[in-house]
Amino acid sequence: MGLLLGFALVAAIWSRTTTGLLAVRGVKPNSKERPQAAIMVAFVGLLALHTIEILAFAAVYRALQGWGVGGFDGSYDPCWSGLIYFSGVNFATLGYTQIEATGPIRMVNMMQSLGGFMVLTWSATFL
Repeated sequence: MGLLLGFALVAAIWSRTTTGLLAVRGVKPNSKERPQAAIMVAFVGLLALHTIEILAFAAVYRALQGWGVGGFDGSYDPCWSGLIYFSGVNFATLGYTQIEATGPIRMVNMMQSLGGFMVLTWSATFL
């Protein structure tokens, strides 16, 4: 169940990233006329996009905990900022943190790491 849910969430990230990249491309200035402004707009747009994705996964982890689908051990702080921290580290660094996921959430955690790696690489290529 966790692997299937993680797969679906990564597919949603891919869809959101595709839409976000197209939106950033549409609002950024012409790269030939204003190269610094184009890079700055693209960077801030991608930062906002990936922050939203991190927050979305934090919300999913909160919901999964509430449904009793798994939990967290280690240095986990059971507040919203703890979930954002876990989600952000997992998204950006392939999940190496002092917090350990337990139960089916572990598979969602693994898929978030894979999805984060993929979309961050894609975003770097876009820049």
